[in-house]
Amino acid sequence: MSISFFTPGEDAPEEVNLANGNAARVLHLLGLPCGEWEMGGEATAEDFLGRILIAQALLDVATDDEHGRPDVTDGRFFFGGQRPGYLADRLAELEEVATWATRHGEDVIYWG
Repeated sequence: MSISFFTPGEDAPEEVNLANGNAARVLHLLGLPCGEWEMGGEATAEDFLGRILIAQALLDVATDDEHGRPDVTDGRFFFGGQRPGYLADRLAELEEVATWATRHGEDVIYWG
């Protein structure tokens, strides 16, 4: 399963698609609600962009993004790690979507 972040519009940037676990981390970092089984909603471009800028400013303090996370196996469950800089890269992609949406008066939609 995955979550796509996008904005409507003919010339809108490409959607950002994240696996559910990664999307949950990003939504949590942005202070947006995310359910256990279903994640989705929309935000005004200004609100979304503001959340991204705050998350980018606090990224090194609030996360382990600088060092990444190793893979973890717990019994039969496997949780994939993240390479260093993963969240920073995804936030930069989301910033592009939010900036375009701000300039064109569109909302940012995320749905999986």
